[in-house]
Amino acid sequence: MIQFKFAVIPFLLLLAGCSSSLNRNMPVSDFYCDNFLIYDMCAQDLDQDGRVELVYFTDTNEVFLYRDGSEDSLPQGLSMHRCAQPMNDDIIHHTSRLFYLSDETSYLERSDIRSSLMMNYVVFLPSIALCTDGARGGSEEPIDEFDFELEF
Repeated sequence: MIQFKFAVIPFLLLLAGCSSSLNRNMPVSDFYCDNFLIYDMCAQDLDQDGRVELVYFTDTNEVFLYRDGSEDSLPQGLSMHRCAQPMNDDIIHHTSRLFYLSDETSYLERSDIRSSLMMNYVVFLPSIALCTDGARGGSEEPIDEFDFELEF
């Protein structure tokens, strides 16, 4: 029995040490901007409920991801990108985690959020590619920020 108690104590300490540094009760912010991939993007929580409503490019102020129902309540200065996509529940969940980041958030937690976002954003690439190809009309010329062609 004594050995069992000594085995439980390190386990509990490990569990406490691995607990998330994010405070899930109260968002730290309703606005988050960062450089992601090669773009400067911002996520915004319009109604301060801790859940993201839209994500947009800072260079064009065009929304490319939005939560259903929020497309009609864009803040002044933002517009919808012609290839904008509604977010699924996974994207909403992982993007909303950005609003809970604080100075105390560990590097591991920040890395987890970024990799989760990356995996979820890949889901949207086929529909964005279709939209971009349709808007291009078969031309080989890049037309907007969704094109990833590099010239040497």
